Amino acid sequence: MKPSLSIMAMLLLLGAAVFCAQRWGREAGRAACATQVQEVQGLLRRQTQALNVMRDEGARRSERARQALASAQAGQADAQAAAARILALQPGGDACRAAEALIASEMP
Repeated sequence: MKPSLSIMAMLLLLGAAVFCAQRWGREAGRAACATQVQEVQGLLRRQTQALNVMRDEGARRSERARQALASAQAGQADAQAAAARILALQPGGDACRAAEALIASEMP
């Protein structure tokens, strides 16, 4: 028994519908995937920018800390030099009088 022409046409239409559905599904899947990829790329760009800002801020803070340390060390060296001059003025005498003399000699 031969299948009727209408059954053959219905099977053909059903096959075409399945084919189209699969194709549309793949295209929709690709579009969804492309959207997700773009979202992830945007997130990665924002994270990279945030990391760059943090790295730059860290470098600025580190430089400020280096400058503060150098200033403190210079101040300490100046204080030690002043103490040495005070002691050199009066090696066996009163340090207070020696300090007063040093201060007076350095004042304009």
